[in-house]
Amino acid sequence: MSNDLLKQLEAKINEAIETIEFSRMEITDLKEKNDELENRYEDWEQRLSSLIEKFEQLEDVEAVEVEAEVDTSIQKDEEAEEVVAEEAETEEVEAEEVVAVETEDEEAEADTEVFEGDEIEGSTFGTSADSYTEAPGSSQHYA
Repeated sequence: MSNDLLKQLEAKINEAIETIEFSRMEITDLKEKNDELENRYEDWEQRLSSLIEKFEQLEDVEAVEVEAEVDTSIQKDEEAEEVVAEEAETEEVEAEEVVAVETEDEEAEADTEVFEGDEIEGSTFGTSADSYTEAPGSSQHYA
């Protein structure tokens, strides 16, 4: 019986040794897979960091471009306002010149009417130049 017990004990020890060796192989495989996954993780982390940096650079460049566009737009708006103001001022000056010319024309017409009116009516008693006769006793009256 002791022989049987020793054989059973030996079988159990061999089985335990196989289980331990199998477990060691599994542990070795799992360590290799873990190392591989850690390396992948580090690669992805580096790629992600690189992409984040690129996006930040693009955002900075885009922010500068947007700021430049806004500044340009504001400058164009200011220039447009200046042009509109200059045009309005020019129109006012032209309108004033037109009014001044019209006023001068009206004054000239009024002066002409007064001048023509003077020719039509004499300055004395509303008589015309054609109806004027010399006083009796003048040299033209006897001619």
